[in-house]
Amino acid sequence: MRSNNQHRWSMNRERALRWHLMALMLGSAKHQCSAFVLPQPHVPSTSKSTTTTATTTQLFHWANRLDDRFVESDQIVADVTSSQPKLLPLSQQFTRRSLLSIGVAGTTLTTLLSPLVANADFAPGGTLLDREVSIFYGNAEASPSRARDNSNVLFSQDNFYKFGAAAPWIEAGSIEFPKTMPFVLSQQRYDALKKYGTRVTTAMETFTQIGSASSASDVPQHDDPVYQLRALGLLANSFLASENTGMTNELMLERWYINEMYLRIGDYRSALEKGDAKEAKVSYGCLGKAMNSYLSLLNRQITSKVGDKYSYL
Repeated sequence: MRSNNQHRWSMNRERALRWHLMALMLGSAKHQCSAFVLPQPHVPSTSKSTTTTATTTQLFHWANRLDDRFVESDQIVADVTSSQPKLLPLSQQFTRRSLLSIGVAGTTLTTLLSPLVANADFAPGGTLLDREVSIFYGNAEASPSRARDNSNVLFSQDNFYKFGAAAPWIEAGSIEFPKTMPFVLSQQRYDALKKYGTRVTTAMETFTQIGSASSASDVPQHDDPVYQLRALGLLANSFLASENTGMTNELMLERWYINEMYLRIGDYRSALEKGDAKEAKVSYGCLGKAMNSYLSLLNRQITSKVGDKYSYL
């Protein structure tokens, strides 16, 4: 009796283990994510990204087939010869069941997750992606000084934080990207523009002034309040999110552009300190592209009831 109880306990433990493996497989398929309106990457990938997923129905089918093994008789027949079957001892039955069941589960798990594991990576915010995270993914002109964990930016929760990707530049006045904009009450946008609108103008004037700098001493540090970057972020909060929507992908996108301004000011100063005129020109050009992208999103939310649209750099 004690031996039979131990055998049933072992079978139940093995069954729980296999169901745990199935749960992991379901969870992996469920949490595969892709970036918000993610553009094609501009940098070549070191490996091809392929994703193999299984439906919930298929996973439960495999799990049930494994569970059917527990309704068999207490003894299993080994095919010694076709005419002389041999009954295996109880201790060997468990070993044979374990090896076969775990082998099937392991093969299934490997088939499902191998492509994902080979290319998977986590964005700074914890999103599991089916590709490697790169600060240049989606925009080869993104600032090279961004930390991979997004720790050296002004607003940590931006497009890279969630999606592990850069964002494309938006042409001045373009409405092609993103395809839609969040709904925010016009009164909220009006109040925000009245409060922070002039600070955007101040930031644009400052960017124009530093464009003619001949040395790093003529360019304030990237965290200097003269750039009004925090005010740009507060204005974006009121234009692209509300109490009803919470944090939106569009707001994260706008923050990415602000963070690029922040980083590119530092890149620009560094290039001037090294006397690298070519790199300084590239950094200043990207600074302007980030500002115009920011303004393009902003202007899409400025209607006649809200105020006047901004001009571009």
